[in-house]
Amino acid sequence: MDEGMLLLRLARIGALEHYITLTTREFGEELGMSQQAASLYLKTLESRDLIERTKTRSGSRMRITPKGLELLQGLYEELRSILGVRRSVDVIGIVYTGLGEGGYYLSQKGYREQIKEIFGMDPFPGTLNIRLSRPDLPLLDLLRRGPGILIKGFISGDRTFGPCLCYSCEIEGEKGVIMVPRRTLHNDTVEVVSDRKLREVLLLDDGDEVHMRVNYPEVAEDEGTVSEDHGP
Repeated sequence: MDEGMLLLRLARIGALEHYITLTTREFGEELGMSQQAASLYLKTLESRDLIERTKTRSGSRMRITPKGLELLQGLYEELRSILGVRRSVDVIGIVYTGLGEGGYYLSQKGYREQIKEIFGMDPFPGTLNIRLSRPDLPLLDLLRRGPGILIKGFISGDRTFGPCLCYSCEIEGEKGVIMVPRRTLHNDTVEVVSDRKLREVLLLDDGDEVHMRVNYPEVAEDEGTVSEDHGP
């Protein structure tokens, strides 16, 4: 089994966004091979700096490294060239209540005006917080890296507001915009912007499962550079 497929298996069980703890026996079962073979594969990935691994009493604590992610992205681009560019991807997530940060950021003129100009909507002053299901977590990192539509960062008063990438989406039949900050503490979350309060329109409560279709723009935007990222 080649390195790309091994990394893909690890990414599927969460090692792209988080550290995971796994025994060689469990990894062998995941791959359908012996514990000894799985151990050898992990040593190979570690020696080539494709995973970071620390042995613990309960197994190996590991995560895919930036070099490993680069390899996965190369495979992704190769598949896109073979299979054709995907125009959208379907994801599943769970609704939860955030800290109200979305409303604060959408109250900033710098964000609101760009959303109006690009997506033709006057955003409701609040976002719908969606925690992605585990199998869809690798997608979130790809969304952070593009090809999204750039909402540029700006300075307001004495504060710098960072850029984010956006994608149009449909969530349970309602149109919206997914905002993906370039840097965030919430590594499993997307925020959905709409011109309506989606919780009320879709009768959603915390813990409800929702299905979204995320649309890729036809032309990737130039992301530019921003010296500081403090939000949204």
